[in-house]
Amino acid sequence: MDSGVAAVMGAAVGVVGTTLAAAVAGLSAQRQIRAEHRHWRRQLRRDAYSAFTAKADELHKTLKEINAELTTQGPDLDALRERLGGARGLLHGGLADAQATVEIEGPEKLARMAEELSRSLSACVAAISAATVGQGAGGPSAVTESQGARRFLDPRIVKAHPVR
Repeated sequence: MDSGVAAVMGAAVGVVGTTLAAAVAGLSAQRQIRAEHRHWRRQLRRDAYSAFTAKADELHKTLKEINAELTTQGPDLDALRERLGGARGLLHGGLADAQATVEIEGPEKLARMAEELSRSLSACVAAISAATVGQGAGGPSAVTESQGARRFLDPRIVKAHPVR
């Protein structure tokens, strides 16, 4: 084989080798980018779920405290109405925003569960509102309505009727 043919063959092998190496590197880079994207999406979902859970827990705790105060002898209904206004603000503000993020980021099943939890908390706010609106201190319907709100706040009832 003369030196010209050997040089051309060597160059051809070099081009093929370089092309294959570039292709393998490109595929590896694409895999890495996809893996990073999946990680980024999981982190977004985690953040959305934890923000929603934190807001729901905060609202639930506030409603339990309001309900406990409502069932005491001679509750301060004006103070309770003010706290209930704050709970409504949390329900329609922070919790609604967090729920929207879960609906955007999360799978449909988790979005439905977040919606159901929000509806339940909203119903609890409505039940407690009904117990305080237009009632004088220690009014008889305040206690009756407050006891109705317990079904939304009692964890044993939630466990007995899980979200589907």
